[in-house]
Amino acid sequence: MYTNYPMSDKIKVAVYLDPELNDFLEKNKGEELKKSQYIRTILRKEMRMKQNKAKPKQLTNGSDPFASSVISPNMIPGDLKEYADLIVEWWAVRHRNKATCSTSVSERIFKKLRTFPPQGKKNALEKAIAGGWKDIYEIKESKFTEEPKNNHPAQRVFTAKGGFES
Repeated sequence: MYTNYPMSDKIKVAVYLDPELNDFLEKNKGEELKKSQYIRTILRKEMRMKQNKAKPKQLTNGSDPFASSVISPNMIPGDLKEYADLIVEWWAVRHRNKATCSTSVSERIFKKLRTFPPQGKKNALEKAIAGGWKDIYEIKESKFTEEPKNNHPAQRVFTAKGGFES
C-alpha cells in the first residue's frame, strides 16, 4: 500500500508530545504499530482527505451529469426553465440526503412536475427545499376553507347605546 522510499529521501522529524497526546497515541495506535507508524497513518489520511476535497468532481465520458450535487440551469428542460433556480437548489438538498441522483430520476421528477399546476410547481419545490425532502409532492389546497370573518356572528358587537352593531 505504501511506497518504500530510500532512506535518503525521508526526512527525520522529532516530535514532543504533551502527556495527554501521548496517552491518546498509546491507546489508539494498536499493538501492531509503532508511534511513528501511527502518526504517518494519520498524516496520510489527512493528506488524502485534503486532496479529495481539493479536486472538483470532473465528468468523464459516459458519466451521468445528474449524479452530482450541483446541476446547472441549462440541464433543466425548456418548459420548466422558470423553476430552474428552485430545481437546482433542491437537487443539492436531494443529493445531500443521499437520494438517487441520475438522469432517469431527473426525467421522472420533471415528468411529475409537469402534472402540477403552475403555482403548484413553485410551492412543491419551495416546500421540498424547506423540508429537506428527497422527492416532490403536489401541495393540495385544504378542503376546509375558512369562512370570511366579516360574516361571522361573533363579529357583531353589543353596546348599551346602539344595541348590536356589525
